[in-house]
Amino acid sequence: MLVFTLLISCKKNDTNETLKVGLVSGVGGFDDRGFNQLALQGLKLAGNELNVNVDSRGSTDTAAIRQNIDYFIQQNFNLIITLGYDATALTLEAAQKNPLVKFALIDDSPENIPTNMSCYAFRVDQPAFLCGFLAASWVGTIDPENPVAGWVGGPRVTSIEQFRVAYLAGIQYFNDKYQKEIQTLGAYTSSFSDTLQGVMIADSLINLGADLIFPFAGKTGNGVLYKTKEKGKWSIGVDIDQYFSIPEVADMLITSCLKKLDNTIYDLIKKTDSGEWEGNTIYFGSLANGKVDIAPFHNYDASIPDSIKNAINELRTGIISGSVSTGWNPLHD
Repeated sequence: MLVFTLLISCKKNDTNETLKVGLVSGVGGFDDRGFNQLALQGLKLAGNELNVNVDSRGSTDTAAIRQNIDYFIQQNFNLIITLGYDATALTLEAAQKNPLVKFALIDDSPENIPTNMSCYAFRVDQPAFLCGFLAASWVGTIDPENPVAGWVGGPRVTSIEQFRVAYLAGIQYFNDKYQKEIQTLGAYTSSFSDTLQGVMIADSLINLGADLIFPFAGKTGNGVLYKTKEKGKWSIGVDIDQYFSIPEVADMLITSCLKKLDNTIYDLIKKTDSGEWEGNTIYFGSLANGKVDIAPFHNYDASIPDSIKNAINELRTGIISGSVSTGWNPLHD
């Protein structure tokens, strides 16, 4: 279990108490070089800049998530932040049993949130749509005879479907716009933390013709990136700019689909410390408020035509205004 602790002599919040913030990772722990790592970066930044007390505990499975939540409750933490779908039911249960503790769930938006709990969800369909459009353009250029854009999703839950539906919609938008026939291949995984499974699925998709693969499967997806690199294929990163977090595969990444958890967690802690806590609330990160986006094209900036860059910018504007649909219809946001 990875445990990060940073305890600092701090200023007082509105209740004249030092704010104590605990972060519980999702399944896979903080060394996933993606979702959980990015959340930890936001916690560290808050600990350094806001003079609050922060602590974190990594989770290998859902049992560990429960144990870690209980640990922070027992240690009298004021704000407990949990990450991902696997923590949803456990966080709701803990919040209902501990009404004097504040809880924040990142990356899910369940129903019937208690007043001591807030949720932060992300319109990842928006950048995923842009990634699909870019992927279609890329494979159409590098393999005009048989262009195939692939995907690998984590377990089939709502947040994974949000990526998949919009990514495929972006590819279809490209096909319709340019009268192309970019094909798609994809598969779900059974775990967010099995890198070897990601390697095996990616190998199968590449053997079936995939020229590029976009994994949105946590640490399992990292295995996809390693295999695409090994096979001389291309990929798209997820959550964090994986050009930097996994430099071993950087030269085969055309972009990453960003979910800015670091900024979200920093802002959450800052607001809570200043007495601006709001419970029974769901916040949505979007292109409009800058909490989701696509990463720079890095090594491939010169290889992507200006016409495609301009089209992506126009699509971004259209998504923000509502004139372009990502294909994803959220129940509430």
